[in-house]
Amino acid sequence: MSSAEELVARITSNREKILRYAWIPQVLGGLVFLVLGYYMGHAHFHLIREGVRAPGRIVSYKQETFRRASGSSSTAYMPVVEFHTSDRLVQFKDWLGSSIAGSNNVSVIVLYDPANPAIAMIDRPLGNWLPWGPVFAVGVLLLLTSVRSAFRSLA
Repeated sequence: MSSAEELVARITSNREKILRYAWIPQVLGGLVFLVLGYYMGHAHFHLIREGVRAPGRIVSYKQETFRRASGSSSTAYMPVVEFHTSDRLVQFKDWLGSSIAGSNNVSVIVLYDPANPAIAMIDRPLGNWLPWGPVFAVGVLLLLTSVRSAFRSLA
């Protein structure tokens, strides 16, 4: 216990020095969140910016099993969607599944890349930004906060 008390005493006595450099872990954390958000969502963001919407329909569901590090697993049913571009019929498996298979022939709006129609997703106005959007936003917030802290500590 005395070592914990010594650590607390050392930290409180060096508060200014610690706060002077607190922006460094914030920058690192912000960069980690930015990279993670980009990795998770760069394809979705590309579709949001440059994608074309088209009517489509769910033609089937593909069962997928996801294994966890703990050894357990879960099953999800990923919708297989079909839509027409100007010159061909395209099928793709959407990224967001459910725990039960839904109905076939359900109409959906598809968001796809006109240069490569195989890159597509079901258009969900808010869902298009999940889960990567909030992760990216946390990274931006941490970076902005760290820049502000860095300028204050240098002044």
